[in-house]
Amino acid sequence: MKELMNDLHLYELVLLGLGVLLFLILSAGLVYYIVKKEEIKKLLFFFLIPILMIGYPSIQEFSISKDKIAFTKYHDEVISNPKDSLAKQRLSEVTEKLQKRAKTPEDIVRISEAKLLLGKSEEAIKYADKAIQKQEEENAEEQVTGSITDDSIRTKTAVKAVQLKNLAEIQNINIEEVDKGTLQNQLKSIKVSRELEAVKKVVAKKTLQKYRRSNN
Repeated sequence: MKELMNDLHLYELVLLGLGVLLFLILSAGLVYYIVKKEEIKKLLFFFLIPILMIGYPSIQEFSISKDKIAFTKYHDEVISNPKDSLAKQRLSEVTEKLQKRAKTPEDIVRISEAKLLLGKSEEAIKYADKAIQKQEEENAEEQVTGSITDDSIRTKTAVKAVQLKNLAEIQNINIEEVDKGTLQNQLKSIKVSRELEAVKKVVAKKTLQKYRRSNN
């Protein structure tokens, strides 16, 4: 249920809630008509409305689930082969769909990582900053409400966002302003979690290739 709340837009959640409420009201009315032996054909027609209201958000949720699976697939393919233009195109397409619905810090971090792999450094930085800000807002809200979240998850998300931002800033560096040795040292100095080691390798390789091209 929490995943549903995170993925759907507010209007879709309202539509779902109203659809369920209307369905219950019509169900009660149907029982009343049956008990009173009234004609129920007209009432049955109105059941199409809540079915559609409930069905639309459900279809959207199914579509989002498919996009998330595709996102993971193409994300892994780009890491395995950064030169795979088809995988990069597919990752870009599914990222554009999911970024419109990214609400949680974890989802926003995933968008930042995808942008980084696609070479969109400035956008990766923007989403990393957004994830950090969102995490801070959630931390502050939890202190007010007294709700509890696993600290390890919050810390992991915030750290990952910072690491992605650091990698994006290196990827976005002006190659003409640094020498190869300095660039290599900066890349080595960035510490990342095991989860981001493969991403760091992709960024380092692409950045050094850009340096070599600019100096040929």
